[in-house]
Amino acid sequence: MSSKPRTKTPKTPAIAAAPLQDMQGDLKIGQRLKMVREAFGVSQRELAKRAGVTNASISLIEQDAHAPSVVSLHKILRALPMSLADFFAIPPAEEDVLIAAPEDLTVITRGEADMRCLASQRRDKRLQMFLEHYAPNAGTGEDLIVHDGETAALVVEGTIELEIGGKVHTISAGGGYQLFSGVPYRIRNAGDTPVVVVCAVTPPML
Repeated sequence: MSSKPRTKTPKTPAIAAAPLQDMQGDLKIGQRLKMVREAFGVSQRELAKRAGVTNASISLIEQDAHAPSVVSLHKILRALPMSLADFFAIPPAEEDVLIAAPEDLTVITRGEADMRCLASQRRDKRLQMFLEHYAPNAGTGEDLIVHDGETAALVVEGTIELEIGGKVHTISAGGGYQLFSGVPYRIRNAGDTPVVVVCAVTPPML
């Protein structure tokens, strides 16, 4: 869950709520980015220039040939501007009961570090849950996660290394951690087998 401190993003100008509301279905990151970019009327080249990344990077993400980190995606979306919460809430929902099959979870990152989010459609939620899978040696990345709130996680399978303040803690299946007051951290799969972690944050990170 690689992320930087949450910052306030300028309100999205009424970009025809309709185009965003019409974005139905299980959209991949690249599909979402392309539809949002087009809704804002911005070319790939212009978005790349605003975000300070290469045009090829935007193109590869939109083709789902490259999975950006949450930090990188946040940087790109700020150039529109659009918040991560709104991006992953497409299509939005107002239902008080949201039932999700495994394939209904919103994909945040995929690959060796696979992170999925429950009920991303509700923008007004106060609790956010993630299901995370890490291949051996994979983790949340070089950037420390800084969340201005509480984070609690349980290791369901495997063993992770939790790095906080330069100190590394080893946590095996059945154990977990809870962090308060925006303590910077990162985790990594320290074993030879896949790791599964269930994580909850409040307030929402995305």
